[in-house]
Amino acid sequence: MYFNRITLVGRLTRDPELRTTPEGTSLVRFGLAVSRGSRPEDETDFFEIVAFGTTAETVANYMTKGRLVLVEGRVQTRTYTAGDGTQRKAWDVIANVVRFLEPRSAVEAAAAAPAAAEPEPTPVESGGYDAITMEEPEPPAARTSASRSATPRAPQRPARTSTPPPQEEEPDFDLDFDPEEMGDSDDDPFR
Repeated sequence: MYFNRITLVGRLTRDPELRTTPEGTSLVRFGLAVSRGSRPEDETDFFEIVAFGTTAETVANYMTKGRLVLVEGRVQTRTYTAGDGTQRKAWDVIANVVRFLEPRSAVEAAAAAPAAAEPEPTPVESGGYDAITMEEPEPPAARTSASRSATPRAPQRPARTSTPPPQEEEPDFDLDFDPEEMGDSDDDPFR
């Protein structure tokens, strides 16, 4: 058994190009940049994505350069002749699913914000913890009342008040009966 499946999360490198095949099927091509890590200085891989049908039309209508997407599909190779006459091989991702991972308003707001508004990274930020200072926690025995008061605490949830379950009440009717009080009746079907 062979398995050819790929899942990528990245940003479009260019606006999608919508075309139609001779058979009338919609086809879209776009580039996808996928970072190998979480830091900006990590390497990035670039993939050529191809989608067909309604997926292609949706991508062409709603996606633009810079949008964050998830692509699921398969890898396919193709050969072509380059301008200098040499045979070349290319790898495409044939998308079965393209999911939009951010709302359109977030992308438009980010594009409208000036680039100068982003702060320059400090040595601490580029040191490996992404602007979060990671300190070794104190052992519980070493904590003092002064260190407890200096440590910010998470807000406490209000205590849940539980109501006891309702008590079962005694029935209002008497289950003990005397058959003679009922009287003899020949039309009682249960006798």
